[in-house]
Amino acid sequence: MKLWRKKIMTLACATCLTVGMGAVACADTIDLGYGQYATTNNGVSATAIDVVSTNPNFRTKEQNKTINEANQEIQKKLSDRIKEVYQVEVPPFKGNFVDGYSFYQLSGDSTLGHHTAWLMTYSMNKDMINYSGDVSTQVISSVMVDKKIDAVPNNKPYSKSDAEEFITQISPVSLDRNALAPIMVQYNAGLQRNMIKNLNQTVIDDVNASPKERQVTEETIEVLKKIIPNLTVGATDISFKPYSSKFGTMAGLNMRGSLNYDGFMLPGSLNAYILPQNEGITVQVLATEDTSRDYWLGQLESMYSLKTLKGGHK
Repeated sequence: MKLWRKKIMTLACATCLTVGMGAVACADTIDLGYGQYATTNNGVSATAIDVVSTNPNFRTKEQNKTINEANQEIQKKLSDRIKEVYQVEVPPFKGNFVDGYSFYQLSGDSTLGHHTAWLMTYSMNKDMINYSGDVSTQVISSVMVDKKIDAVPNNKPYSKSDAEEFITQISPVSLDRNALAPIMVQYNAGLQRNMIKNLNQTVIDDVNASPKERQVTEETIEVLKKIIPNLTVGATDISFKPYSSKFGTMAGLNMRGSLNYDGFMLPGSLNAYILPQNEGITVQVLATEDTSRDYWLGQLESMYSLKTLKGGHK
């Protein structure tokens, strides 16, 4: 009997140690694009919802098709959209916009409880960065002189070193609730106006729909038009900081706020990180509940070895 009890205790202890060590050693890998990977801290898991590699050789046939179709759609519509907004003729975009993306759910625990977050990463090709720089110069010049510019100025092509230098020249910015209040009033007015405009455009574009389908669309839009005036976005804190990291210079944009509807408030936090790389830039967006914001900012700070830069260097 004593021998049997000893074996059971030994087995129980071994099981506890195995489970305990498994929980402590839990760490996952996150794809940052362009061959860069980050590893979560022990005890933090990252569940991949959808990952499309920036390396075409690592993609499936369907994933390659998705990336190609996305780039073709941008090529078709980007210049027309710029013309519509700024009333300026610009050359069509002929490069690539996106090279890959990933979407993860993060999960971890602290003394305050269980925390979850959504982490989305997309990698923007330098073709798009160069085009944006050329077009922005053309738009600004056109607006200033109030005439059409025939040729796009030759701006300096994108490079990782130049992008990092640009980030280090930007001074940290922090806006509190009081500073943001008048800004958010204007933002919400424009947001509601644009949402209504897009709904009206949906009806116009729905030309091939059957009478019954059009009726359903119009009824849905009428309901949404009643909801939109009561829907606003609140902001309590927005800050920007340049960082050094194990991957190089990064920019971080942190936003705290809420979605509000008719007295109901859903507080949350969005944190964006911009990482210049040789082939383009990686943009990461971390979305979480406001109560878990500090936990996840600490996790990413540790994962990336972030150190705040003073900024504003000349």
